[in-house]
Amino acid sequence: MKTILVVEDDRSLARLVQLNLEAEGYRVSICHEGDGALAWLQRSAPDLVLLDLRLSTAVSGWDVLARLRTEERLRRVPVVVLSAYAHTQDRTQAQAAGASQYLVKPFGIADLLACVAHWIGSADETQR
Repeated sequence: MKTILVVEDDRSLARLVQLNLEAEGYRVSICHEGDGALAWLQRSAPDLVLLDLRLSTAVSGWDVLARLRTEERLRRVPVVVLSAYAHTQDRTQAQAAGASQYLVKPFGIADLLACVAHWIGSADETQR
């Protein structure tokens, strides 16, 4: 079973994402704060990270993304940014920092599921 880490400070959105991904058979962990995400990543390596860059905590999503891209064992984990910021500059900055894809909030669940399947396949597929 594939594991997805959702780093999102909007608790209702994080829960909605979790319920939909679990219904598809993925294992989902949620961190509402950047420091919690960094601690989680110290213990585990997910198959995919769904990441809000502008968390309302001291450790931002940008910090989490930087750790994912600088730590050798996490460097290849796809990171999909979930952001309310739709400007081209935001997308460009996220991609330059190492984001694999950028989804603008509000996004459709079908779009999210297609994105997840693109990056890691179905929940029961063997690892790439």
